[in-house]
Amino acid sequence: MNLILKVVIVTILLIFTCDAFSSTRFRNVTITGAGVFLSGGKGILLININGDKSSMEECATTKRFAIDSNVPNYQEMVSLAMTAYISGQTNVDLYVTESCNSWGNAQDLRGIKMGTMPW
Repeated sequence: MNLILKVVIVTILLIFTCDAFSSTRFRNVTITGAGVFLSGGKGILLININGDKSSMEECATTKRFAIDSNVPNYQEMVSLAMTAYISGQTNVDLYVTESCNSWGNAQDLRGIKMGTMPW
């Protein structure tokens, strides 16, 4: 096998391996609870999911996710999260950061999708 082909194969494997073990995505979950609160003059969406939460950040002591209304896509996130919750979607993916800034004991949520659409 030539060197270029080996490099391409190793690169592809690394990409898939890194994505599979990434703590920034929670895949194929169901939203089991959702709520919107007002705190400090901003809206806060909190959601809870089923499934493995072991890779959540230590600051997320309640094992929930949060986004606040200062984030540009807040309205869209609330709409999509509530739609997923009400419809009982079982194929929801969450994109999160490694912080708990929106709500001190919930991991920050930055993206959400339903269905089979890739990121």
